[in-house]
Amino acid sequence: MMRPGLAGRSSTQEDPWDEIWASYDAARQPVPLHAMVPIRTRERNCRVFLVLLTTLVLLLMVASAFAAPRLAARNLAAALRAADRTSLAALVDWHALLRAAPPLGAEEIDFVASLNRSVQQHQATPEGLTALVQARVGPGWPDLEIETTGLVTARLVLASPSQPGRGIALSLALQHYLPPRWRVVAVEPFG
Repeated sequence: MMRPGLAGRSSTQEDPWDEIWASYDAARQPVPLHAMVPIRTRERNCRVFLVLLTTLVLLLMVASAFAAPRLAARNLAAALRAADRTSLAALVDWHALLRAAPPLGAEEIDFVASLNRSVQQHQATPEGLTALVQARVGPGWPDLEIETTGLVTARLVLASPSQPGRGIALSLALQHYLPPRWRVVAVEPFG
């Protein structure tokens, strides 16, 4: 069976099939190639934009994860140096420091154990922590040594500039993700 096309059409004006074939050809017009390219280009541009946006967000997250503990450690060192009670209150998890103090047992009732416990409880206050850091560091102020110890933990080491081998290490932990909030959770004197 021969498919009717342009060659097989009647040449008379009164033939009703001419009108039918004309509307069929009009409905079946191929879309020009230049009309399809912008749609494909827009789809591709949208995908490229989403990939770039995702990459940018990931890079910002990595950069903030790297920079946030260092910024918190610098703020903490500045607050300790200035003995700024208000700033320290926001930068230290006082409950974690208090929990770090070992409880007194039945065998630790002696004077030294109770004195040790009292000192550890006192360091869980802004005044006590400031006094401990100033006593361990001594006169002058050390260069900050900041170590990232894990994905959500860091360590600030303040070594005494006047007494080698003596100082204090402050452990920081990420406690809030948005915005990132790093706080001191442990104190470790050394030397």
